[in-house]
Amino acid sequence: MKSASAVSFELDDPEGTARELCESIQQKLTLKKNSFGVLFCDADTDGAALTASLKELLGIETAGMTTLAALDSGGRKDASAVLTVFTADDCAFFPSVSDPLGGPDSICERIIAETCARVMSPDSSAPALIFAFCPSGMGFSGDVYPRVISGIAPGVPVIGGAASDDYDYKRARVFLSGKEYKDSLVLLGIRGKLSPVFALRHVTSRFAERIRRVVEAEKNVVYRVGDETFVKYLEGFGLKTDVEDPLLAFTSYPMMLTREEKDETPLMRHISALNLKDGSGTFFGDVPAGTLANICLVNKEDVMAACRESMRALLDEGKNQKDREYGTVLCISCCGRAMILGSDPGAEGRILSEMLPPGLTLFGAYCLGEICPVRCKDGDVSNRFHNCSIAFCMF
Repeated sequence: MKSASAVSFELDDPEGTARELCESIQQKLTLKKNSFGVLFCDADTDGAALTASLKELLGIETAGMTTLAALDSGGRKDASAVLTVFTADDCAFFPSVSDPLGGPDSICERIIAETCARVMSPDSSAPALIFAFCPSGMGFSGDVYPRVISGIAPGVPVIGGAASDDYDYKRARVFLSGKEYKDSLVLLGIRGKLSPVFALRHVTSRFAERIRRVVEAEKNVVYRVGDETFVKYLEGFGLKTDVEDPLLAFTSYPMMLTREEKDETPLMRHISALNLKDGSGTFFGDVPAGTLANICLVNKEDVMAACRESMRALLDEGKNQKDREYGTVLCISCCGRAMILGSDPGAEGRILSEMLPPGLTLFGAYCLGEICPVRCKDGDVSNRFHNCSIAFCMF
């Protein structure tokens, strides 16, 4: 599969942006039998109009989402639109958009399952890879996405994340060829001769060393850790809990969860809300009762080190696939990591640009939750929802 990316910093003229992106793609890439586009763009972009114009000019479908910042082979791109086009004679693309995800969890799970069923190929065989562009701000745990998708497409790797904006949490949207959605899921199934490889790294180098077992939790809400409420557990670290925006306040203090029985890769979780009345905390992803919890202390150097380590692991994994050729790298990084980088927001982008071998196209986005497969101690590979992580897929 061949690919190429293009970037535009024109956000106010969707037709002009589309022309600029298309001209750049056409200079770099000759479209083959089947092609598809992925768009990562600033929340100020009219994604519906832009993807409609892209379809008209290139004659291909385009999916994607808004993001705090996009990535391409040259590094981080702020206030931009980055289009990446894939094309191949031996691959096919199957996009699908869900109905609005609202109401009880059981209804949302049914809708996600129906959406996943539609990205299976017409003969019902499984894709080689699924991209997931998820809405943010839903009332359910982010773990629902990979769990339900894996139930419909067992063994199929899933990579993606939740749409983001510039921290107001109100303008995040996903797209599919002329339409945009605030509360719908867009999936892209890719079928063909692909053997994608993955890498994922958390920032786990420094801990506050107050390890306690989660004793009472339901899905993504934690009530008690050890012999105290979750709020009291946080206060035991000297952290202030009476804050206006817990997500911003605790970005540099994600919680690491260790499951002793099976997992080799810990779960990282960001706090999204605190309830001072009952002492509970709500997270973006599930916090299973019985896991061991610890608060991590994360700084810029930790983020950069994890970025290098994960990119190096990805490239090494690709080299191990002796009979495969790779042309594209997708990077999904956490908005929390971008926050921690502070006054040097382009640090991850520079690292990736410097480490990227010639001939590979890199594109990516900063998300409010990342989806990527992990390998467990027993050798199984499981699609998981992550926070404060950087995830890669090379295909």
